[in-house]
Amino acid sequence: MSKTIFFLAKIFNEEKYATDFVSGKLFANRLSYFKKLEEAEGANRGDQHEGVVSWHQPDQVQVEINGRTLIDLAGPVSTQMNWHDHLNVFCIYAAHSGDFVNVTPENMTDFKKYLEIPDDCLKLGQHAVLVTNFSQFIERVKSAVQAKNYGLNAGLVEYYNPETFSGNFTEEESVFKKRDEYKHQKEYRFSIDSGAEGKTPMILEIGDISDITMRCNVADINKYLEIKLPQGELA
Repeated sequence: MSKTIFFLAKIFNEEKYATDFVSGKLFANRLSYFKKLEEAEGANRGDQHEGVVSWHQPDQVQVEINGRTLIDLAGPVSTQMNWHDHLNVFCIYAAHSGDFVNVTPENMTDFKKYLEIPDDCLKLGQHAVLVTNFSQFIERVKSAVQAKNYGLNAGLVEYYNPETFSGNFTEEESVFKKRDEYKHQKEYRFSIDSGAEGKTPMILEIGDISDITMRCNVADINKYLEIKLPQGELA
């Protein structure tokens, strides 16, 4: 089921970075950065399993080394592609419709709660920028990438249960698959292929976006959120 994206949110720990974003500077780390990032708390920015192309439960895969079969595997067996490490990735929170097909007076309170940004995301910084025109933002990113002749894939990240899932992803879609402990992030991701190997981040210039954004304190984001039905009901 396709999801409707209502707005995007980017949270920064320094005001300067929020200002840079509004001016159209998108800071995109390499995928290898997120794979190696160690954090005090899990399921935030770092993820050693980024870009997994195969994830098999231990009872559904056989591993052999020099003709010798390994048994009693401790956990799932995963495979990653080295070339994914060089992709530049820009991540942003996406408030979308999820599994809600229709919003009614009966479920609008639950829908509003679903759209609210969770505490685990809010604690990533004090400064927030909301993108209020999703389609315009996408078009400006696409135009900037095309002007550089870079490759681009973009979309919502989908989340899988690492304890039950067993299977493969294509090399392209694997960059948009993450374990479900990250599902609170509701991430929309841009994967940019500059063709250059290395660990250097990218700053993609898309032009001033102050006309399609609003700035606020992180603590106020959910206070601004209001759901209004055509009949006039509010949540």
